[in-house]
Amino acid sequence: MSALRFGILNLVASVSIILVNKQIVSVRNFHFLLTLLTLNFLTTSGFLALLVRCGWLQEKQLPSRDRWLVALMAVLTVLLNNANVEANSVGFYQITKLLIIPSVIMIERLGGIRRSYSPRIVCSLLVASLGVGIATVSDFEVNLRGSILACFSVLLTARYQIWQSGKQHEHGLDAMQITHSVSLPQAQIGIVASLVLDVWQPDLKSWFLLRSGGLLEHDVRGTDVYWIIACCCIAVVMNLSTYGILGYSSPVTYQVIGQLKTCLIVGLGYAFFDVKVPPMWLLVRFIGVGIAVVGIFAYGLLKAEEQKKRTS
Repeated sequence: MSALRFGILNLVASVSIILVNKQIVSVRNFHFLLTLLTLNFLTTSGFLALLVRCGWLQEKQLPSRDRWLVALMAVLTVLLNNANVEANSVGFYQITKLLIIPSVIMIERLGGIRRSYSPRIVCSLLVASLGVGIATVSDFEVNLRGSILACFSVLLTARYQIWQSGKQHEHGLDAMQITHSVSLPQAQIGIVASLVLDVWQPDLKSWFLLRSGGLLEHDVRGTDVYWIIACCCIAVVMNLSTYGILGYSSPVTYQVIGQLKTCLIVGLGYAFFDVKVPPMWLLVRFIGVGIAVVGIFAYGLLKAEEQKKRTS
């Protein structure tokens, strides 16, 4: 499959999974995030196991301790990301994700890792942060619970990316191999957590700022099942197409697709889910998103340019 087809497939899948998740948790009112992500993990684990059995994926495992720790961190990261989608507007969720790169730099600095950044890169990140700020103040759905979840989501995702990348390079696994290595532990952790918090002790969820309510008391409708199945299938397609993009496209192409996703998610999220706002505030929001996208896109191009100079 060509890079263009992988790119289109990834673009459609990445945008769709956010909108489908929002449909499930906010419109269908199936707010059992642990159960939902566990089903995603089980689907991905089963599919990757099939690829290994067919010989299309070479199996390579992390050491047991690292495997379980990475899996636990991944479960927490995905849970917080889904909670961020549930508690906030789609636009707010997506623009807060643009703060992950500055958060990675901050966490590395606090951890004693001091990388040198050119003035142009620093400027691009400042532009991105300014855009996020402008877009945020124009969002009429910002609330305390959602803001706290978004903050933890960004920080934990940044920390997870640093740690997962380090373990991947330390043990010589590619992106699909490390996903396969941790997929089964992820599913097992998710099963235990969903049984405890969604079935046996749902009242505990409020301690974690999750919506209360037990799965056994929820009236699951037939259409809910169809949306959940769609979510699981889209997650598999998104993972595979992401690996295809990384393997067949240039860093510039990857950045273009990434920022196009942001624009589509914010635009479609407003059209289908977000509270309608006066035209002036809507203009301010999209100006902020545009500024943030320009900043992150510039950062991606500058990092790709620096990488090319180091390898040449």
